Amino acid sequence: MVKLAPFMARILLVDDDQGVRESTARMLRSAGYTVQVASTGEEAFEVAKAGGFDVVLSDMRMPGLSGIDVLRKLREAGVDASFIIMTGFGTVESAVEAMKLGAVDFVQKPFFRDELLMRVRAAADRRQLARQVVLLQRQIQPDPSLDALVGASKAMERVKDLIQRAAGAPGTVLITGETGTGKELAARAIHARSSRAASAFVAVNCAALTESLLEAELFGHVKGAFTGAAGARAGLIEHAEGGTLFLDEIGTLSKALQAKLLRALESGEIRRIGENESRVVDVRFVAATNIDLKAATTAGEFRSDLYYRLDVHHVHMPALRERTGDIPLLVGYFLSRYGGHSGVTACAPAAMEVLSAYTYPGNVRQLEHIIQRSVATAHSSELTVGDLPEELLAEPQGPGAPEGTVAAAREKAEREMIVATLAKNEGEIGAAARELQVSRTTMWRLMKKHNLG
Repeated sequence: MVKLAPFMARILLVDDDQGVRESTARMLRSAGYTVQVASTGEEAFEVAKAGGFDVVLSDMRMPGLSGIDVLRKLREAGVDASFIIMTGFGTVESAVEAMKLGAVDFVQKPFFRDELLMRVRAAADRRQLARQVVLLQRQIQPDPSLDALVGASKAMERVKDLIQRAAGAPGTVLITGETGTGKELAARAIHARSSRAASAFVAVNCAALTESLLEAELFGHVKGAFTGAAGARAGLIEHAEGGTLFLDEIGTLSKALQAKLLRALESGEIRRIGENESRVVDVRFVAATNIDLKAATTAGEFRSDLYYRLDVHHVHMPALRERTGDIPLLVGYFLSRYGGHSGVTACAPAAMEVLSAYTYPGNVRQLEHIIQRSVATAHSSELTVGDLPEELLAEPQGPGAPEGTVAAAREKAEREMIVATLAKNEGEIGAAARELQVSRTTMWRLMKKHNLG
């Protein structure tokens, strides 16, 4: 069975009219909802972007960002909440536009209390149902995310071995590594191969929320615990009951929250904000960080007792520059994932040389975005150097790299591509630059670099 804590929807109310905003907020709070208000579309976007809301109820016409604008920007930012538009100027056209952008409902002012509450309840129930479906899908189809950790290098084989060992043993897990190395994938793989796979995997980015909001999200609260707490609400730790809670960027936790988390790890008990009684929870904690936590403990920035509690099992995700031999495998994996809709199924040798020589400060995530971007503008079924972003072609290497190195192979491939493109375009630099998808200035610089005056 799927285990769900009691559900109390959180609502973001957006209206530039103070009277309407206050009366509607009172109405919603009296019905038991937790309500946060915003007076402008800009404020609403910044608040909602942090996540944690089940329903966004927004006025259509406001100075600056309109309700439609807020909806569009939230969808572009990947914010997942049920969106309801309300307006005193309702038309069929605006309703259709809102629905096309993903709004679940549309209500015209002035509205009756029961009508609004009915629509909000329906939107909140829709969100809860979506959560239940996700949990059921995880029960039926365990996450195969170990397969997404692509790589055959010794470094990745060691990572996979550590994941298998951690998955089969009790205790917390600390995953370290630079941004973009796949720490959440590793956490999901540990969960999927553990005895907890049938229960929830709940992820939270500790850096994305303010201290007070993160505390409420993690531990929940009772009715009246703080302003706006109109009803009791379970936290994410309770939502992860029987499963795994993934705490990303744990190094950003405040000292106060570190102390509360340490108590939960040591005793297996938590207290909602404003509650006197403790609740026993059965949750496995997996944490991730891109900073050196051991150095942070020495500097007094992170509690040493919490660090050692977290570091029972340790998985370090290597940077992509430390396993460049895996780049062709990753390129093939991302081509199969993103190239289907555009018919791009292969990568030309010269393009692979360029991709293999780049340093990837953003690691695997950056490589994924590069392939995703390149296949969208590719000119044929094979990815060529001309399809790659200029940032790869412009990375300084300098001619004369030692023979037999990746840098030397990249220089050779780059020079051959430029010579071939210039010949194809009868020496016309502008046409060659357009084909290679670089600026004319970059083309001149590349020609000078390779002595192609």
